[in-house]
Amino acid sequence: MKRGWPGLRLLLCWLPLWLAMPASAPAQALPEPSYSAPVSLEGRLEHFADASGALPFEAVSQADFVRSHFVRLPEFRSLGYGTDSHWFHVELGPEDSDPSHRVLTIGSPELEALDVWVQRQDGSFEAHALGYHRTYESRPLTRLSVLPLDTFPGMHIYFRVRTTNAISMYAELLPAEAFTSGETRANFFHGLYFGILLIAVALYAILGARLQDAVMAAYAGYVASQLLFHLGATGYLPVLLAGRSAWLMDALPRIGWLGAAAFIVLMWDRLLQLKATHPRIHRLYLFTVALNLVLLFFALQPSLVTNAVLLVVKSANYLNVLNFVIAMGLLAQAWRREHRAEWMIYLIAFVIPALGALVNTMTNQGLLPWNAATAHFYQVAALVHVLVMSYGLALRLRQLQQDKAAAEQEIAIVTQRAQQQRHFVAMLSHEFGNPLAAIDRAAQMLQLNSPHMPPKDAQRLTLIRGNAATLSGFVERFLMTEALDNGALSLSRMPCRIRQMLEDTIRQQPADLRSRLHLKECSEGTFEVDSTLIGVAIGNLLTNALRYSPPDSPVEIAAIRDDSGLRIRVADHGPGLDAGELDKLGAPYFRGAAALGKKGSGLGYHFTRRIVEAHGGTLTARSGTDAGLEVEIFLPR
Repeated sequence: MKRGWPGLRLLLCWLPLWLAMPASAPAQALPEPSYSAPVSLEGRLEHFADASGALPFEAVSQADFVRSHFVRLPEFRSLGYGTDSHWFHVELGPEDSDPSHRVLTIGSPELEALDVWVQRQDGSFEAHALGYHRTYESRPLTRLSVLPLDTFPGMHIYFRVRTTNAISMYAELLPAEAFTSGETRANFFHGLYFGILLIAVALYAILGARLQDAVMAAYAGYVASQLLFHLGATGYLPVLLAGRSAWLMDALPRIGWLGAAAFIVLMWDRLLQLKATHPRIHRLYLFTVALNLVLLFFALQPSLVTNAVLLVVKSANYLNVLNFVIAMGLLAQAWRREHRAEWMIYLIAFVIPALGALVNTMTNQGLLPWNAATAHFYQVAALVHVLVMSYGLALRLRQLQQDKAAAEQEIAIVTQRAQQQRHFVAMLSHEFGNPLAAIDRAAQMLQLNSPHMPPKDAQRLTLIRGNAATLSGFVERFLMTEALDNGALSLSRMPCRIRQMLEDTIRQQPADLRSRLHLKECSEGTFEVDSTLIGVAIGNLLTNALRYSPPDSPVEIAAIRDDSGLRIRVADHGPGLDAGELDKLGAPYFRGAAALGKKGSGLGYHFTRRIVEAHGGTLTARSGTDAGLEVEIFLPR
């Protein structure tokens, strides 16, 4: 049987081609628009870096200064990162002024402070404050830095860029209708892109919560973080916030960057089950999450960032790369070991955005030129990643459903077998009852009819009757437990005096042991319980306390009634139980180390717990090595 979704594979094959199609390609049925072509300023910009950041426009714009300090840039290419003020200059020619009314677009959208000086016809300059951090009060509300211009031959334009992001500068002169058309197309495709990411976030958040699957929940967080980051990178956050909060416009992309790093390692940790298979890598990933949470504080408070914090941020980026390499290696190892298609799909899904991040980094560092391919490669890679990962998670969802169905079927089989086994043992135990009663009666008749038998024979008869009574008690407890488990035994709750119930239970213990039982504290009044069953439960606790504590040590009993219910405590001074034995206490047939060489079936405590639970109460044991064991029965009102 073929696995996979053919429709999705077809979509993944055609999507990159569709996204790579020229956005301006007109449909054949429509006529060619009659507006002038855009004018790119690539190869015409001149650049100067002001290390001091203090040079005024009046000094920079002098013709002699431009000739001696500005250098022509051969292409649009990032100048990397830095704190210098970067100046750009261009002089327009006659070909740039047809038509004269144009729109100047300046990128990239992440430039935080962009100052533009545009020459007027009279030779003076008009200043404009643009950029990611600037308000929209005096400029168009668009994601790009744009200016409407009335151009003329010989017009000089100066840009000054101050930013902590990559200094990626590109500029175009567009006719107004071309700018409007291009932005409409860009907004449409970006809206489609962000819409797909939002749907993915909602889908995997719902599936993660509904299925209680940490992998899908963490992936929803990762995609949501990517969404925040890309909203900032594409310049839409200032538009959405209308430029009202520079702090928030900076904080949200940083939250997206740090959140993506944290959520992705959480997803890999659960997906690869690193806690069980690779505990050291599990701890490394948890450290990564903690580190990104600490850096989140500084992302929200950039004024506190120091050189030391920047060094930690740089180290965190290297750690993220290391985590990615480790995860990819483990995915490849899992695929070689199990040959499950999901592992290979996960591997491919994350290699795609890694390539996108590599191209983006190389473009920001100036190692690759800026063009339509390198500018949008990161976003296209992120979109393809989400689609491929969706296919992998769909296979995971199907596997989870199959595993759940198999587990439910196995549970049903095990339950049925256990029920059959209990019925068989219950029937067998019931059948044991009659022979044991007959043995006891026969031994009793021998004792009555032969009062002068030899002492050894009398001792053997006493031993026979004692063993028969032990077996009968065992069968009776087992049958009563079975009845409680199956709801066949109904409780007969009636008000009973608390002190009398405890004293009756004490009197049922062997006469030679009663002196060790001390009723320390007892509330007066009545409480509604099934006195017979509760008496048996308390009797089991007393028997165990007497059996597993030193012969001369006391066993203390207390019963306290308050507004919440009745608490009955039995405490001995025996060897106690360690933490491991306490966890197992109550399991059928479990006996602690102190029980070696002593009588017992390992069912008394289990039977007591079942009686207490049938009353809606709880049974709690507390102990310490050489500190004895204290058991508390709590019965709610």
